[in-house]
Amino acid sequence: MSTSPSKTLSPTELAKLEHSFASDPSSDAYKPLAEAYLDLGRFMEAMVVCKKGVKAHPTAADPRLLLARVYAAQNKDKKALEEVMGALQVQPEDKAALRMAGVLQLKNGEPDAGRANLLKAYQADPGDPETVTLLQQYKVEIPRPAAPAPVLAPVAAPPPAAPEAPAAATVPVAAPPAAAPAAGQAVGRISAPSQQAARTARPADSAARPAQRRPQVVVEEVEDDDDDVAPRQRNASKSNSSKMLSLILLILIPLFAGGYGWYSAQAKKRGRELKKNLDAATEQLKHDSFASYKKACEAADLALEVDPDSTAAHGYLAYAYAIRWGEHGGGDDARRQAEEHLAAAQKGKELSSHLIAAQALIKTYGGDGKGALASLETQVKELNDQNKASSLLYLTLGLIQMNAGDLERARDSLERAQALAPDDPRVYAGLGAVYRRLGQDNTAWKNYDFALRYEKDHPESLLGRSLLMLEQDEPNYAVASRDIKKLLEAEPPPSPRQLATAQLARSLLIARVALDMPSLKPDVQQKLSEATGVPADPAKAKQEVTKAEETGFALDKQNPELNLIKGRRLLAEGNFDAAAEEIRKAIRVDGSRAQFHVELAKALMGKPGGEKEAAEALVTALKTMGDSPKLVVMLGNAYRRQNKLEDALAQYQRAVKDPKAKNPEARLAMGGIYRERSEWDKAKEQLEKASQEFFGQPDRVALALTELGRVYQGKGDTAKADETYQRALQADENYSPAYYFYASLLSKDPKQSGKVKTLAQEYVKREPKGEYLSDAQRLAGN
Repeated sequence: MSTSPSKTLSPTELAKLEHSFASDPSSDAYKPLAEAYLDLGRFMEAMVVCKKGVKAHPTAADPRLLLARVYAAQNKDKKALEEVMGALQVQPEDKAALRMAGVLQLKNGEPDAGRANLLKAYQADPGDPETVTLLQQYKVEIPRPAAPAPVLAPVAAPPPAAPEAPAAATVPVAAPPAAAPAAGQAVGRISAPSQQAARTARPADSAARPAQRRPQVVVEEVEDDDDDVAPRQRNASKSNSSKMLSLILLILIPLFAGGYGWYSAQAKKRGRELKKNLDAATEQLKHDSFASYKKACEAADLALEVDPDSTAAHGYLAYAYAIRWGEHGGGDDARRQAEEHLAAAQKGKELSSHLIAAQALIKTYGGDGKGALASLETQVKELNDQNKASSLLYLTLGLIQMNAGDLERARDSLERAQALAPDDPRVYAGLGAVYRRLGQDNTAWKNYDFALRYEKDHPESLLGRSLLMLEQDEPNYAVASRDIKKLLEAEPPPSPRQLATAQLARSLLIARVALDMPSLKPDVQQKLSEATGVPADPAKAKQEVTKAEETGFALDKQNPELNLIKGRRLLAEGNFDAAAEEIRKAIRVDGSRAQFHVELAKALMGKPGGEKEAAEALVTALKTMGDSPKLVVMLGNAYRRQNKLEDALAQYQRAVKDPKAKNPEARLAMGGIYRERSEWDKAKEQLEKASQEFFGQPDRVALALTELGRVYQGKGDTAKADETYQRALQADENYSPAYYFYASLLSKDPKQSGKVKTLAQEYVKREPKGEYLSDAQRLAGN
């Protein structure tokens, strides 16, 4: 795993690389920048850049290999190996990936797999010196070519055997004239053929006589006395039996051969038919749409007509019907079908990822999300230990974790799924949803875009993207309107549940546009109305909102997501009590979804004095659901808003009590409280961990580092504060508060006045209504 030598870059050269990457993150600029960060030991920045490289180049091995090098440099060999195996998924013959996989496997106690991969690297390029060196280092013997078979001297053929003497003729024939003895043959000694001829010969004139009739032998049949049967008759009987057996065999062998050939041909035909239908089902499942799940079920049903006991077919059907029930509102019939096919599939002994995923989904949609999660986590770990990682199972695990409010683990699981299946739209849609809930809107949008790249007009991604846009402070209404319109007019249509959700998204769009209309000029109002189809007249807009919501609820009366979206619409209109009531309706339909409780807490905390009620709602939810990390952090936030700092800290500590769990939001909040109390060491510990755990979320990393910079600034460690603010801006140049706090630090040094002014002006430009605007304007000299 050697790396090419590199020189230490100057700050200017590094800045050029950073600018090149920032200008076009989808280009190959990630590579030199990540390598530069790696050489400088700035592992966090290297990982972030590599991750972006992986997402921008999902079918290339290089970014994953580079990320593996970053992990290996930190002695995180297990993570490094995971990335290398991801690289081999997309480029199985890549010698660098094979070589690195081999070394890591040998180091991690997998000698057979390690040697095999080093040999594969050697076979890919036998002349590569690095591979040869590693083979020698790890004492892996290069297989020698087989020696050619020795050429043997020809062996003389044996002399032909003497012809067998003919049986005694029934009709006597004349004897041939005696041949003279050969030279050297003893006189009076006759060869075997001649002796036989002598025994069968007749007098010379016998040929002229008529043949004498042999006297008929009458055999007296004696019952049960085989010993008395004449030897001649026994021989005749045996001969007849042999002839009969031969005749039977002559008849049966062709019949058997023909029957076996027919059976073999039929078996092959059935096998081809089964594979064709299973392949068709697999292909349809990939599209992740209401129509494709129906087609997948049809193909799997055809497979069962060929083989009623096919575990794969039953597994596909259980999985597809589980999704049709839980995600598309298929009702009791879809649930029954899912459960029946699950039971049938479990009778077989084959390992099926669709079967395992179906079992977890059926449990989740049946209300036992906690049990589903525990069981699936165990199965995923067991398969990983056997080197049988499954993108489908990581995807299912991530979706269930997200449902339970464990967003950090959900993100990790979905990213593992994405590494194993870089072209699966369902994975990208799941990543879009989890990043949206994490508040990482830009990353969420990119993932929805990836899903739409791999599956044109992917319904869940169109829905997710339109709702994400409508959550922005200043949404692009035309884009949201376009996505919603695609859903409502799609052919074949989405599921009734997706259409219902699109109608509620439409009602939210109309409400948001109507709220903004009064502040716009008449000509702008007209353009906005034309772009979105929203009436400029408030009364008509209100009618459209009512109509869209009625249509949506008529399509799908049991979908709690509709109540949630309606609650968001009421929240946007400032109707906090009505919004909270609508979200409570969603919780009454499905109280197992942590996101509903989070949204309720947001609605309650939005109104003055609502923090107490929010805390009570969260306590009730936690008693019902168990320790959902997201809910625990929300409860801590509610206590913090009430200035109950000890209670808040207790909740944040509860959220991070599992040493294996990551909860950077809790650590960030604790760091903030400790900073406000001037407990610098405690603040530093939590904020450093938060900045590491926010891996892959540049804006949150920047936030944690900015808070850490404030800690160093509070301690009076100017040099460390300066370095940390720079790291914050490198993590995410769009995180505005970092500019202000960096300017405030440097303002104490008169020599830095020019830089102070530049940083403060940047904050003012980015945050014209920002929290620190007045002081930033002072520092900028405005």
